[in-house]
This record gives sequence, structure tokens and C-alpha cells, in this order.
Amino acid sequence: MSAVHNIPADYINAGRNFGLSSSAFVTRVLYPAVTPQLLVGLRITLGIAWLVVVAAEMISVNSGLGFLIVDARNAGNRYDLVVAGMVIIGAIGLLLDLAMRSLEQVKSFHWSSSED
Repeated sequence: MSAVHNIPADYINAGRNFGLSSSAFVTRVLYPAVTPQLLVGLRITLGIAWLVVVAAEMISVNSGLGFLIVDARNAGNRYDLVVAGMVIIGAIGLLLDLAMRSLEQVKSFHWSSSED
């Protein structure tokens, strides 16, 4: 909602001046203008989702990296598995973030106002 609210008035006026239909206005003006902000929101949401998945595995499942960490801790002297699980969780999180950052670099998603 914030992304749509912050679309520059020039974009909206230009779309109206060209007489775009409602669907064309959404696809040619609104969607391209909010795409950069949507990608940032998706990147943040993906990080939170990864955190929740690992936490849920620690609590209520019998498989996964979260379960591996809890099971290794409860097994006694298996701190090597605990650290390995933590490193793997961090590496996957980093890869997910890098994937989202590379998606932000797609040229068709760069259509936004710039202060440069």
C-alpha cells in the first residue's frame, strides 16, 4: 500500500493523459512503479520466513536443520553437529538473500524514480 501511495503524481497523470484503461493503467503504470518496493518487501519476508521455518523445525518436527541442532545438543557432546547446522542455516540464508539481490538487478525491475 505504501508503494502505491508513494507513486509520483507525474506517473499517474501521464497514464491518465494517455487515456489508459484500468487494466492498462495497472500493468503499464502502477505495477512497474511498485515493483522495486515489492522486491525489497519480498527480500525481507524471505529472511523472516527462513527464520520461522528453522524455528518450527526446532519445536515440532523430526527432520530438518532445526531438528538436527536440537537433537545434537540433546545427544550430549555433539557440538560439532550444532555448529555445522548453524553454519548451513547461515549459508542457506545468505544464498537466499543473494538470489533476491540478483533478482533486484533484473533490468526490467529498475523502472522507478531516482534522486540521482
